[in-house]
Amino acid sequence: MSGRKTYPSPVSRAAPEGFTPTDLGDPFEAHVGPLFERETDDGTRVAAFYVDERHLNEYGELHEGMLMTFADAYLGGAAHRATEGKSCVTLSLQASVTGTARTGDLVTCRTWVDRKTRAIVFISGSFTVGEETVMTATSLWKVLGER
Repeated sequence: MSGRKTYPSPVSRAAPEGFTPTDLGDPFEAHVGPLFERETDDGTRVAAFYVDERHLNEYGELHEGMLMTFADAYLGGAAHRATEGKSCVTLSLQASVTGTARTGDLVTCRTWVDRKTRAIVFISGSFTVGEETVMTATSLWKVLGER
């Protein structure tokens, strides 16, 4: 989006092969980045981040709060695209954490639109490390200005 302020990540890291860095317009998301994305041949958008020490819990595993932040960022992006660029805000975000990750792991996210009305967008996502699903999420997004 032209004229949108972006924020740099405090950490510099090369993008995974086939991915490009995401321009982050949210200062909190930038704080936990860098985040990356790519588009597949069928038009599916895939997002990713490398787990680093900032993302860990006291047991040395990926903190669920980081997964939720990543989910909010990319499920929100899917809602934004589904509404052709309209502003959307999170109404609800539910997640089931089914696995974990450790420092250096690449976490990826694929999203899809389950349903869309004029005022609400229903988005789901799957989060993986390699072939293992580490979280699934569903969310509702309010399209600002719509009733």
